[in-house]
Amino acid sequence: MEEEEKNPSSIYIVADLLEDIFLRLPLKSILISKSVSKRWRSILESKTFVERRMSLQKKRKILAAYNCKCGWEPRLLPGSSQCKGNEEIVYLHCNAAQPSFTCDGLVCILEPRWIDVLNPWTRQLRRYGFGFGTIFGVGSAFSPRHWAMGFGKDKVTGSYKVVKMCLISFSEICARDPEVEYSVLDVETGEWRMLSPPPYKVFEVRKSECANGSMYWLHKPTERAWTILALDLHKEELHNISVPDMSVTQEIFQIVNLEDRLAIANTYTKTEWKLEIWSMDTEVETWTKTYSIDLENRVASRERRNRWFTPVSVSKQGNIVFYDNHKRLFKYYPRKNEILYLSADTCVISPFFENLAPLPQKSTLHTPIIAGEPNAPLTTLVVVGSIWSPLFLFSVKL
Repeated sequence: MEEEEKNPSSIYIVADLLEDIFLRLPLKSILISKSVSKRWRSILESKTFVERRMSLQKKRKILAAYNCKCGWEPRLLPGSSQCKGNEEIVYLHCNAAQPSFTCDGLVCILEPRWIDVLNPWTRQLRRYGFGFGTIFGVGSAFSPRHWAMGFGKDKVTGSYKVVKMCLISFSEICARDPEVEYSVLDVETGEWRMLSPPPYKVFEVRKSECANGSMYWLHKPTERAWTILALDLHKEELHNISVPDMSVTQEIFQIVNLEDRLAIANTYTKTEWKLEIWSMDTEVETWTKTYSIDLENRVASRERRNRWFTPVSVSKQGNIVFYDNHKRLFKYYPRKNEILYLSADTCVISPFFENLAPLPQKSTLHTPIIAGEPNAPLTTLVVVGSIWSPLFLFSVKL
């Protein structure tokens, strides 16, 4: 405000009015506005502005991998692709083989020796070590039999966290009782903290999902039964959640985040071919079957027994977009009871929407990098300010 008082020709605009003006601007204009003044940047990076901007988005896009093994940092490709069903796909230039997680438009990618957290919209990328001496890719090769990872948001503080759990095989348990690591990385501070272990052993789990401030894994405490292991990202406490009775015995099922609610997707392939979706009430942790989609004679049934389907998003009209494990994208219209084939060869990552949340000003990479290895970078670049336009250069701090 002192600068405006020194210049009699300037006009001072209160913060609330400025925020309302910024909310109506396109993304490129907002990124440019960040460089105008510290006051504008403070408003545009505030928690209230970021949340209001996200809530005003009319429609989420679909994020897909543009598979490339060039070794460059992951980045969002300019433009988008329109497909049938009025769906829009944006592509992330990355190695699709690398394990990845998304939350609120941010992407977490596990590299062999570090963790990348990327905001594709602002092109900020932060790099973190695995903490406590852990190095992926050496012996484990990201094997889900050895590690369970997750990425999500603490709904109380708004901070993003990466979770890491060491898994124990049944053979190891029979032989000895090894030390097991449960730890969490705070993306804001770059610090790892140890978690209190659950009161039971954690064996095989499937890929995690984050919904409504908690992390979830399908967990197999015995050789036959499945449950859901839940981690409250604010309290950092683990507990078990039962799965629906009808889900326990089905052939192919997985957990997903549908509109910030945990859901289970079951694909039946034997007596009948259909996709069932169950959604959980977070408060009481009870389940309701929300969709039962008949796939017979609607989806090509070649290799039917080796196919499963994953929901991506649900529209306000209740239409659901889903894909199969052969990279084919579909859309189901419950009112018409119709399935529309949208596209082929689409490596879906997650639903996607704009998030202007700033990442920390610097990366923290504690894991040593061995020079000369294929994935070892010459240096770690930290983007401290960026504008998505060919007319501007990116400000980079070495």
